[in-house]
Amino acid sequence: MQDTLSSEQSVELVRLWRRRQTLSSEEMGRMYGIVGGALGGCHPPELRALGESRAELVAQFIYAKVLRLDADPDEADEPTAGDEEARTRSAPSTAFALCAYFRRYLIDCTRASSFRRKLSIGDQVTENELEAQVGAVEDAEDDLAEHGLSSPAVHAAARSFIAGLPEPERILLCEGFGREAAGGLSGIAARHAIASYHYRAGRLGLVHKREGLPADYARTTLGQWISQTLGIAITAENMGAILQVFKILGAEASYA
Repeated sequence: MQDTLSSEQSVELVRLWRRRQTLSSEEMGRMYGIVGGALGGCHPPELRALGESRAELVAQFIYAKVLRLDADPDEADEPTAGDEEARTRSAPSTAFALCAYFRRYLIDCTRASSFRRKLSIGDQVTENELEAQVGAVEDAEDDLAEHGLSSPAVHAAARSFIAGLPEPERILLCEGFGREAAGGLSGIAARHAIASYHYRAGRLGLVHKREGLPADYARTTLGQWISQTLGIAITAENMGAILQVFKILGAEASYA
C-alpha cells in the first residue's frame, strides 16, 4: 500500500526541496524523515535486481538525489527567477511522485551494473575487491610498462599524491584504503571527527555512485590522478594497470 504525505508534509517538502543544497543539519534531518517515511510503502521491482538492502538503497537515493550531497558546491550557482520557478514545479509533493523518482534512480543503477561488473571501483576500494574482478596479474611491470610507467615511478607518484591531499582526505585514504581500518569510513570519520566524510570520500574516489560510469570516476581526485598524472585512462581495458596502481597506492598509504 502506497504511503501518503499529509498536507503539512507536502508543503514542507516543496519548501525544503527548493533549497535542498543549502539546508541546515536540522533541515536535512527533516527532509530525510519526510522522504524516508513517504517511501515506506514503495517497493519497485528493480530493488530485487541490485542485491542490496532496501534501506541502503533508500539512503543512497536520499543522499545522492534528494539532498544532492555529492554535487560539487563550486558548481552550484545562484538560481535565477526562472530557475526558481522551474525548481518549484519539479519539486515532488506526493509520496507517489517520490516513489516514481526513486524508481528512476534504481533504473539508472541497474543500467550501469554491467559496467560495474567489469570495472568495480566500489563503495570502498580495496585490493581484494579489485583483484576479484580482474584476476591475478602475472606480470605487474608489463601492465605498467604499457603506459610508460614502472613500479618505482608509481611508488614515487603515490607518495607525492598522498602528501598533497588535505588532512581529512589523507586520513580517509590511509586508514580506509591503505590499512582497511575497522568500522569502515564511518568509523574513521567518527574517530577523527571528520565532517561530511561521505562527500569527501566521494570527491576523493573512495565512494563511487552506484549509477556512475567511467567518466564519473575519472572526475574524482583519484580518477584524475590515475588518468592525468599517470596517463592511464579509466576503462575496463586498463584494469590490469589500474589494479597495480591501487596495490602500490595502498602500500604507500599503509606507511604514510
